[in-house]
This record gives sequence, structure tokens and C-alpha cells, in this order.
Amino acid sequence: QAIEYLDQYKSLDRQEKLKFLQLKTSFLYNDNQFLKAIDLMLSEEEKYSDSAEFYFDFGLLHEKNKDFDAMESKLKKAISLKPDYAIAYNALGYSYADRNVKLDDAKRYIEIALSIEPQNHYILDSMGWVHYRLGNYDIAYEFITKAYSIQEDPEIAAHLGEVLWKQGKENEAISIWQGSLERFPENSILIETKNRLFQ
Repeated sequence: QAIEYLDQYKSLDRQEKLKFLQLKTSFLYNDNQFLKAIDLMLSEEEKYSDSAEFYFDFGLLHEKNKDFDAMESKLKKAISLKPDYAIAYNALGYSYADRNVKLDDAKRYIEIALSIEPQNHYILDSMGWVHYRLGNYDIAYEFITKAYSIQEDPEIAAHLGEVLWKQGKENEAISIWQGSLERFPENSILIETKNRLFQ
């Protein structure tokens, strides 16, 4: 019904149309209609071939569908269209770091993102996470602590606790996780991290 409602809305503004396209793909994805969401984006690609935001969203959709090659292609397209697109650099770098692949590339992309938006807590967290993957736990702690001081996001809490755990500070890690779980009891990343390390 939500999709049908959006289809009835005739906006003359191109940016508004893009926002509705984003909503429609989000509805489809959340309804587990992954291929329909991707097909919808493909059908609209020609209209938005100059839109960095379109390719950013398309890249994230591919990531959710575990098609990482397509994700990488779309995010790089977004960056080529908008060279100062900090969140696109960050998304690409974080995806590498999270999967523990291409860590040098991950660090390079996140460094670019951070040079554009030095106070963005998500980017600070990403920089900490790539350092964690590289085994630089003290540096990772500095970046993720700064990110968490800006925004007490549950995923950042998961990362901060994991770094503390690696540093041998298990009690501090548990305290961070439990405090965040009280506020975000259903966050899957936080739950998975705590259960994986604290048994």
C-alpha cells in the first residue's frame, strides 16, 4: 500500500522524485524484495546517471544484498560524480574494514572522508575500526572514543567494547555494552558483539 501511495504522487521536482525512489526501494528491501528493489534502481539509472546520491544509495543496496563487487562499483561512481562526498568514501572504506579486506585501501578512503568531515562520528568510528583490523588497538581506541563522545551510537559502542576487550579491559567493555543495550536492547550488532566475546 505504501508503494502504491508513492506511485500516485506526481512530483515535478527531480530531487523529490529521487527521495520517493529511495523510499520505494527501502520499502521493497524491508519487505525482503531485494531483487525488485535492485530492478527498480536499474530501471531508473538512466534518469539519475549524474546523481552521486543515486549511486550511493544503489551501492548500499548492493551491500545489503551481499553483492560487494557491485557495491564497490556504485560507490566509486558516486565518488567520481562528487569528489568531496565524504560519506561515500567512508561507506566504501568501512565496508572493506568490516569485512577485513583491502585494509590499506580502507584506510586511504576513510582518511579522505575524515579530511572532508573531521568531526563526523561515523567516519571517526570507521577510522578506529580500520586501525582495529590492522592491530593498532591504542589508535583504534582514540578514534572510537572520540566518535562515542560525539554520539553514543550502539554500533560505535559495540566497536568500543571490542577494542577495550582486545586491550584486556573486559570490565570496561562489558560496562559499555550493557549501558548501550539498556538504551538499544534490539540492536543486532551490539548483541552479536557482546555474545561473541562475553560468554
